[in-house]
Amino acid sequence: MNPTTCVRCGATLPAVAADQRHPEWCATCAARASGALPPPPSVAPPGPTGAGTWGGGPPAPQTGPLALGVVRAPAATRLAEGLLVGLAAAVVAGTLWWAVVAATERVFVYGAVLVGVIVGHGVLIGARRSGVGPAALAAGSTLVALAVAEYFVQRSITIADTGISLPLWQGFDLAVEVVRTSLGDNPIAALFWLVAAGAAAVTAGATGKRPLL
Repeated sequence: MNPTTCVRCGATLPAVAADQRHPEWCATCAARASGALPPPPSVAPPGPTGAGTWGGGPPAPQTGPLALGVVRAPAATRLAEGLLVGLAAAVVAGTLWWAVVAATERVFVYGAVLVGVIVGHGVLIGARRSGVGPAALAAGSTLVALAVAEYFVQRSITIADTGISLPLWQGFDLAVEVVRTSLGDNPIAALFWLVAAGAAAVTAGATGKRPLL
């Protein structure tokens, strides 16, 4: 049984075949096979980028910084903001330590390490990036926070032991003497101060460290 449609294009076959050698071809396909007509244009499904042909055609235009050759630089370390936020964290951490000691009338030397970690995170939040600079700021801010807190801790202990009311501040020289005497009488506290400074430096200076906020 002869086909009724062209096997190449699907068109209806005429009653008389255009090419007797290939009666299954329509007149158009027979002409194209003989070279009388050009082949039909190939149409391929669009590629994943929306190009006109599969794998061909120009790629979709890029937009954004990469199209302009712009490379985003990493965020710069902001030491001034790191110092500011670190000092604020030092005030908060030192005040909390003083409040705990004043409420319990006991000195917790382990609390110094927690002060260092809090200050280190504060410096890291302000500086945006870790590094040697933030580490040094964190260590220094921690020692300052511990020294100031130690003065007020010793003041609270003296008031609790003697019942004598003391002024809140009696000068820088007296504060330095109080802290120096306290550390001399309790070398373990001095050791924990160094550990706290190290903890602050590691928190703010460890490679790849990112702020919590």
